[in-house]
Amino acid sequence: MKKYKMITVFAGAAASISSVHHAPMRRTGELLAEHGITVVFGIGDEGMMGSMFQGVRNKNGQVVGITTLKLLELQCKDPSVFRLGEIKIVPNLSRRKMDMFQMGDAVLIGPGGWGTIDEFSEYAVLIQTGEVKKKPMIFLNYNDFWKPFQELMLNMLQEGTLNQDKVDFVEFIDHPDEIFEALEKVQNRLDAKEKESV
Repeated sequence: MKKYKMITVFAGAAASISSVHHAPMRRTGELLAEHGITVVFGIGDEGMMGSMFQGVRNKNGQVVGITTLKLLELQCKDPSVFRLGEIKIVPNLSRRKMDMFQMGDAVLIGPGGWGTIDEFSEYAVLIQTGEVKKKPMIFLNYNDFWKPFQELMLNMLQEGTLNQDKVDFVEFIDHPDEIFEALEKVQNRLDAKEKESV
């Protein structure tokens, strides 16, 4: 299996997100840390990002938090929980997203709102336009959070607004323990297509 050094995680930072999702996000952080993977995320000590960060810390793992000064103020009540060098301040959201897309060897999508949808949508569009490399994007579909989007994506395929080349890097899983199996599945699919095109 491919060695993953850094994985980008997009998820909501709102404290109001249903408590059913917190344990799976903590487990996600723990799993990544246990595998020696540095987590790239958008900073947050509450919501899904806070739970994932707590999981990383539970296993003494490493993070890189990329944010703007405004978002740091909005999403992080206590920046002192981050160690020296773990926070990277960038000038705007566009730069923040691009850095996160480029740094991770893969992308994980947890429960989130408009910001999370914006992040994974822009990632998919930049892949489509060739501005970033195609890498696995795994949706953490615990408690069927992303099921409506999965069904929408299937409908878009049926209606022809998407094709398989635009979704071959996407996978949905029901539990964090399936992350590495899903990453391998997607990477094998991408490698096979690359060989076919040579």
